[in-house]
Amino acid sequence: MSAPYYNSVYIHEKEIKYALARHDKGEARVLPIIVRPCSFGDDPDISRLQVLPTDGKPVTDRRSWPERDVAWLDVIAGVKRTLYLMQDAEKRAEQALIAAEQQNKLEAARKQEQERIAKQAEADAQARAAQEAKERAYQTEQAQQHKTQEDNYRRADLEAWENASKQNEITAYQTYLTRFPQGAMTPEANNRIKMLKKQHAVPVPWGRYAAYGGGVLFLFIIIWQIGSRFNAGNIDGNAIKTNNWTIPDTARPGVAIPEEKQALKQSLSGNPVEVKPDPSFPFNYPMERVQGGTYQMGSPASEKDRYGDECQHPVAVSSFYMGKYEVTQAQWKAVMGKNPSNFKGCDDCPVENVSWNDVQNFIKKLNEKTGKTYRLPTETEWEFAARGGNNSQSYIYAGSNSLSGVAWYRDNADTKTHPVGKKAPNELGLYDMSGNVYEWCSNYYNAYPNCKGIVENGQSRVIRGGSWGHNAKNSRSATRVYIGDTFRDEFLGFRLVSVSSQ
Repeated sequence: MSAPYYNSVYIHEKEIKYALARHDKGEARVLPIIVRPCSFGDDPDISRLQVLPTDGKPVTDRRSWPERDVAWLDVIAGVKRTLYLMQDAEKRAEQALIAAEQQNKLEAARKQEQERIAKQAEADAQARAAQEAKERAYQTEQAQQHKTQEDNYRRADLEAWENASKQNEITAYQTYLTRFPQGAMTPEANNRIKMLKKQHAVPVPWGRYAAYGGGVLFLFIIIWQIGSRFNAGNIDGNAIKTNNWTIPDTARPGVAIPEEKQALKQSLSGNPVEVKPDPSFPFNYPMERVQGGTYQMGSPASEKDRYGDECQHPVAVSSFYMGKYEVTQAQWKAVMGKNPSNFKGCDDCPVENVSWNDVQNFIKKLNEKTGKTYRLPTETEWEFAARGGNNSQSYIYAGSNSLSGVAWYRDNADTKTHPVGKKAPNELGLYDMSGNVYEWCSNYYNAYPNCKGIVENGQSRVIRGGSWGHNAKNSRSATRVYIGDTFRDEFLGFRLVSVSSQ
């Protein structure tokens, strides 16, 4: 279904009438698929049918579907459900017909064969019970065998890793990878192979080259200095001569050394040039102190909508400061000069459509301009702060068990971001930790301890908190999502942390 559908005379006069006629007779099932936005709800024929994708959200609508393939998968799932229901209905009708025929036969002979039927029914019940017991025993046996195989595989994997670790040689780790290409320690084995190769590599004699080069350079500078001083007619043993000025080692009383000359002096002397922050640079970013402590990271098995990678485990966190709000579009423009956001025209809305790498460039420039040490939070710090730190009330979302009061998400955001700080804060006074935009964390995604069956990624960064376009399940404090460093989208933003109040 799309706008061209409503402009086609052939479809309305021929095709749809024929399809609906078969639908109404029960010979076929018509399933409209909404490809592009159109007013299908106003069509009396289409509005009475089940449309796909879910809720009639167009396949091309990026606000509803982060990727078009996801929308088509939803369409396929809907078609499969419909086919299953049709087949199930046919089967039930057939079974009902058979049952009716059998009942008629039984009723005709009921008086004469009442005793025989009762005995036969009892025998059938016993046979069914025996068969069900047999099937249950078989399923139990299969499940136990499967568990035993998994346990044996894990034990063998662990033993092989221990042997490889003890040898700590490239061939040992390669042997482990050959036996267990999908093993629990496969990423670590690859990392250790890389480290060992670096250790065994023949080192380049940079020290020797540096000594030779340094000697030649030193000799050249001595010759150049002597020549330039004689040419100037003034030999000053405590000066560095350039084409434009002479920089004394010690300034004369009452005479200041210009900053550009001081920088050149440091450069010629081999000392690094210090980049001085601009005290007049405006960057107002309120932060709240998060007192360090310990907490159970992840979610309990009883929590509704939890994912399998949220296995609870104790974690200790040091004290730090976290931004009270997500970084806004105005703050990004003040540092970077341009606004990459999709939802422009709202300076107080969170900046979005920024990748992890973009954020690192922003932080580098911000720290240079301010002389401060902002960074992204670790995933552990983020969840500790979202849960309210030591003041936590164990809410599912950041600040409440009722999401609408603390977050902009799919059910109330009107398909866009909103100015920061308009919803209620959590226990630490932090706003929008749930919803509005997903927030980048500094670390890679990896499985929690004792979290079985979770694939170690180690190549994608963690994002947390849910967004304006996602459901309540993804807005929980424990939900983990990961994505590549270079990925940008209109639901991705961030907030900053620091070890000091700045």
